[in-house]
Amino acid sequence: MRNLHTICAVITVYLFFFCCFFPSAVHSEAQKVIRVAGDNNFPPFEYLSDSGVYTGFNVDIMNAVSIETGIRFEYYPMPWNEAVQAMRSGKVDAIQGMKYNQEREEIYDFSAPYFTSSQGIFVLKDNMYIRKIEDLKGRKVAVQKGDVASGLLSKVDRLKLVETNNQQEAVQSLIDGKVDAFIGNRITGQYFLQKNEQQSLIKIVGEPLDTTKYAIAVMPKNKELLTIFNQAISQIKKDGTYEKIEKKWFGEYILPNTQRLRKTLLYLEIGLILTFIVISLILWWNLSLKREVAKRTEQIEHVNKDLEEKMLLLEENINFQQQVLNSAYSSLITLNQQGLVSMINVRAMEYLGVDGNVVGKRFQDLPTARFIPEKEIKAALEKKRVFLQKETVWSHYASKKRHITYSMYPIQTIGGESVGAVLNFFDSTEQKQLERKVAQDDRLRSLGQLVAGIAHEIRNPLTSILTYTQLLPKKFASADFRTFFSEQVTSEITRLNTLINDLLDYARPKKSEPVTFSLNEAMAGIELLLKPKIKEKNLSIVREGFAGDIQATADTQQIKQVLVNVILNAIQASNTGGTLIFRAYYRDMFTVVEIEDEGIGISEEDIDKIFEPFYTRKPNGVGLGLSITYQLVKENDGIIETRSEVGKGTAVTICLQH
Repeated sequence: MRNLHTICAVITVYLFFFCCFFPSAVHSEAQKVIRVAGDNNFPPFEYLSDSGVYTGFNVDIMNAVSIETGIRFEYYPMPWNEAVQAMRSGKVDAIQGMKYNQEREEIYDFSAPYFTSSQGIFVLKDNMYIRKIEDLKGRKVAVQKGDVASGLLSKVDRLKLVETNNQQEAVQSLIDGKVDAFIGNRITGQYFLQKNEQQSLIKIVGEPLDTTKYAIAVMPKNKELLTIFNQAISQIKKDGTYEKIEKKWFGEYILPNTQRLRKTLLYLEIGLILTFIVISLILWWNLSLKREVAKRTEQIEHVNKDLEEKMLLLEENINFQQQVLNSAYSSLITLNQQGLVSMINVRAMEYLGVDGNVVGKRFQDLPTARFIPEKEIKAALEKKRVFLQKETVWSHYASKKRHITYSMYPIQTIGGESVGAVLNFFDSTEQKQLERKVAQDDRLRSLGQLVAGIAHEIRNPLTSILTYTQLLPKKFASADFRTFFSEQVTSEITRLNTLINDLLDYARPKKSEPVTFSLNEAMAGIELLLKPKIKEKNLSIVREGFAGDIQATADTQQIKQVLVNVILNAIQASNTGGTLIFRAYYRDMFTVVEIEDEGIGISEEDIDKIFEPFYTRKPNGVGLGLSITYQLVKENDGIIETRSEVGKGTAVTICLQH
């Protein structure tokens, strides 16, 4: 008996202070009745139990709101689409649980959210081809009438929508094989499967869909009810009622301090002898914890909102990138570090005859693998190699060869780490045909110049020889004339022989035998060879970029001849006391050597003709030196370029293989 009195006393003290800390929120206003509709078969949110009682998570939330506000609710369980129509027609005042989205916001007003809901894709266990919403294209999909899932599927092509009265019917239609998939609430779908012991037949694929807020919905004319609902929802979250309801229907989360709480409750159940101070401390601690939970919940909501905004921004960025790719003139494909296609533009899909489904596939599975070597792809991905303007041939269209030019660049992070590669290619068949035609026309034009030049260059010494020969009978007795005749005829014949040799070098250049050699040593030898001519004009030599041993791959003798020709031209064009600049450096895959003078320069009308045979502005020049130079550079797969300005000098750039 004494123990009973002690227990009663402790309980009385506890209730007294509990009432002090948690005063009742009963409203003084007259009791009201609000008609509330809900789905009659949407467990565990709302459904009719086997005994016919309307129950579920939403019903318990509304009952808690009723206790908090003093307002009485009349529940109208019915199929979901009928519930929506009932609220639109005014037969009911509110729907106790509706998923929020932009389309519904234009029709209804929503309370503060009290739950987060998401959709899922349900398929049969043995299904291997449906993994995301895009895979539903051309499939039969079951959804509940009036559910937000219909909006999610509106953009899927050739989809056959099968609407059911509730999600249980939709799940059953999937099990019966009437549809290929069912889209609905993840929690409700799993509830039906577990209840009917069918979870071994069905699986959920892909990420959660349309994760959005869940709230009470009213028509705009009943918007004033939302103030009452929002205040009540806020209060039941603060006093712990919401947490209890959530644990009842969705289970209890295991927190790090659960064991401590259980021990405390055990001590209370066994002893019931805690003093007023202990109870006060526990209450104070409980309130602090709730405030902290509320604070953390708000922070999480902000983080979720920021995450949603960033996801939207990411989607917009990806869409922008795809539009940029599609607007490009050439075909573009991006690969990730594993060699899988991450993006492809429309031009590439049209040219290769593929569709957007190639995203995620291996590069080896694309038609591009037939004309781009796999080793180059691996070199770009693994070694960050760059391939520029490479040419290849693809036998594809009706066994016709297509000429393709492609480039490949590695994609790197700010830190220099390789994360993929960009492949850029275009069909250059028509361009090649045009180039061949232009080259043929150019060869014909050059041939005409060559013939005219040969005729002019040969006619001059022949005229001299003819003149001296005609004078020989008359002046044969003159020893001086015979000496003069011997010297001049020999000189003119030597001149003709030199001209013939130059022509042979131009017409049939020796086939190059490329080796790797030191450009530093080659330049040093050429400087020594041309030192007298450099000294004759008192020229200064400036070397730039010759740090270390600069290597190049080409025919050594041919490149030396090229450099001699170019440096001789630079010496001849320079003013006395001027400066010659020699540069050597690496650029991408090339070894570059530049010879720059400060001489008279070349006019714009002449600079495009300097590599043509027999074109010269020198009084005694033949015009074959730079033509042969150009041929030798081309023979060694190199590039020669010239830039000049009259009165300021000329720079010749030669690019050789590294």
